[in-house]
Amino acid sequence: MKSRIVASIVALALFILFGGLKCAGFAQETPYLQRDFTETFNAIIIENPGGPVEVQTWPSASVRVIAAIESRSYVAGTGPGVSFDNPYSGALRVKAQKDASVSLTVYIPAHVTLSVKGGNHPVIIKGATVGTSAETVSGDISLHLPDDSNSDISARAFEGAISSKLPVTIFGPIDAHTIDGRIGAGGAPVILRSLRGRINLLPDASSRISEIGRILPGVPEDLRVDFGTPAQNDSGKASASTGSSIVSNGFSRGRFDESGRGKTGDPSSNQPDVDAIKLETRLVNLNVKVWDISGRSITDLTKEDFQVFEDGERQDITHFAPITAPVSLVLLLDLSGSTKDKMKAMKKAAQKFVDSLNRSDRIAVAAFNRRFMVVSHFTTDRKLLKDRIDDMKNRSGGTGYYDAMWDTLDLFNETNETRRAIVVLTDGVDNSISDPEDYQPRHPYDELLTRIAQEEATIYPIYFDTEYETVVKGGMGNHQEYVIARKQLHEVADFTGGLLFKANRIEDLEGVYQRVAAELHSLYSIAYSAKSTRKDGQWRNISVKVHRDKATARTKKGYYAR
Repeated sequence: MKSRIVASIVALALFILFGGLKCAGFAQETPYLQRDFTETFNAIIIENPGGPVEVQTWPSASVRVIAAIESRSYVAGTGPGVSFDNPYSGALRVKAQKDASVSLTVYIPAHVTLSVKGGNHPVIIKGATVGTSAETVSGDISLHLPDDSNSDISARAFEGAISSKLPVTIFGPIDAHTIDGRIGAGGAPVILRSLRGRINLLPDASSRISEIGRILPGVPEDLRVDFGTPAQNDSGKASASTGSSIVSNGFSRGRFDESGRGKTGDPSSNQPDVDAIKLETRLVNLNVKVWDISGRSITDLTKEDFQVFEDGERQDITHFAPITAPVSLVLLLDLSGSTKDKMKAMKKAAQKFVDSLNRSDRIAVAAFNRRFMVVSHFTTDRKLLKDRIDDMKNRSGGTGYYDAMWDTLDLFNETNETRRAIVVLTDGVDNSISDPEDYQPRHPYDELLTRIAQEEATIYPIYFDTEYETVVKGGMGNHQEYVIARKQLHEVADFTGGLLFKANRIEDLEGVYQRVAAELHSLYSIAYSAKSTRKDGQWRNISVKVHRDKATARTKKGYYAR
């Protein structure tokens, strides 16, 4: 009886809210779009440069998107100003057009990683996920976390200020613009960035989830609108030749009933399809290394020296940068038990590596055991980087290599540079290889490799050989685990156009780092707009040819068209 009364009160409140708006003449001016996705996603990406965003975790495995579009930015039949796509396997991107005035409310399960990119409007996030990042220009960011959260917090309000009502354990320097710390035991990375807005860290109301659980929020059917129809060709049939055409892209089609679940659309109906997805041009960024017959890098090439092919079809190069262009690089260090006695030498080699990079390169440093830890976010301050490296402690506790690589890719949400690289020092033996019954990663290797193929980062694994000490001397593990790890490290490098390096001894590290630095300083940056706009999930092969006698080029092998 009590739950029935509560549900009635909430329903009445929604009726008054939406009914009141309608009576005031507001509902007729504000179109609403609601989309429910029943697919299982592990990453949600939200981009809304022209309006506010609110994200809440909820007790459902599905994702709900509610968009309110102001009338002055909405023209009936031209599309909702909101598109949905899969930038990589397991990810859903919700993207509002730059010139549209859209308010987004998104309900997500807690098991996903969340990335929000806003503009000059507020971003509100309620609830903890396995990884959260948010950035704005001048919009405030408010993050509400429950008392029992375990998160690593990194917040920067460059021209604004940060306030916190959460029990954050601070490490490193603190001022009005910077917080690096931990909530609870730490673990889930939280990265918040605003140029001119405020950042507020707040408690999440303990009753919020239970209230959502009683009645799942949604837009009443009579307040929803249709967002355009497929373009018509001469025969009257839907055409896919215009930017407003209807494409499936693997999402369910049709209208939604009062419960929010999908109804299959009738192909013969003239009713417009709510699920219009705008087809956009895909920009493909490449890092390209070129060398001559003797193995020396060729560093004086121009845009006209290159030809790029996708599935054998030549593409038009839209961007070119010489080898002197800055690199955004993450140095990722394995701090699992096998490196415990080598920390001093590892730190020294890493610090020398930082010094060997170009002064304009932006560098971040991270480390992992079974947890992922951000040592320093992207900066050109070499002293800060070396001090942070010097402060690192070996925490032992296993090897979560796959999840650490996934979280490292998320760090690039902070940077705009197209030339991106990861240098990871590890033996590559994720605990799911050595102890599959005891440990399961959030992102298994196949899922990680699929995402890596979609990303723009070139990856240079440095294989630090611990097999003798672990297997022969320590009596743990077996040779086959290391065979699998070496194969996977080589595959990751090959997929991205990088190289696998090997350090047999800790004394070899400095020399290996210098070879990696030389490799990074010989990369050209090339981008093209893919002529094929099909998002069919198929693999696209990429090849690069160079107009230079006996020259060879290396870049990423391709990507999945999702």
